[in-house]
Amino acid sequence: MNHKEAEQFSKWLRDEYNLRAVIQERLEDAICEASLIVFTTTTLKPYLADEKLFEHCPTVLHLSLRDICENVILASQNIVDDVDHCLKANTSLHLTEIATGNRDFISGTLVDVMEKKVTLDHNKPRIFSPFGLGVLDLAVGNFILEAAILSNEAIALPDFFSNSTRW
Repeated sequence: MNHKEAEQFSKWLRDEYNLRAVIQERLEDAICEASLIVFTTTTLKPYLADEKLFEHCPTVLHLSLRDICENVILASQNIVDDVDHCLKANTSLHLTEIATGNRDFISGTLVDVMEKKVTLDHNKPRIFSPFGLGVLDLAVGNFILEAAILSNEAIALPDFFSNSTRW
């Protein structure tokens, strides 16, 4: 962790949104105290194997898809955006499927949750693993655009899409 960058980010959250961030030196401490955990790493292999870190039953957005070991996946309620899409490319879910020989550890999809076909289990960690859920990309992009406009850092690019040869 880069402590200086963490402090800058904490200051930005406080100044811009009146939010308080607590900087933890150890990943374990950050996980154990969080009700919402977001993984956005570039790791290629799962490294989080300690189920006790999640025994407080947080909600986990597993955006990077390869942080969590099979035993934690199996001890959690797993929600995906698309089952076939998420269980490939050596994601944590794919490795769990290989280890177990089945997909029984998947509770359902985000659509199932929204349509109330799946009830969230608050007695387990709830892990949402989206593989290619474009709406998240759009939401983050819109957030960045709005922040850039508000800070006068946005740069307009007239006719950016006018060249039809790009299509």
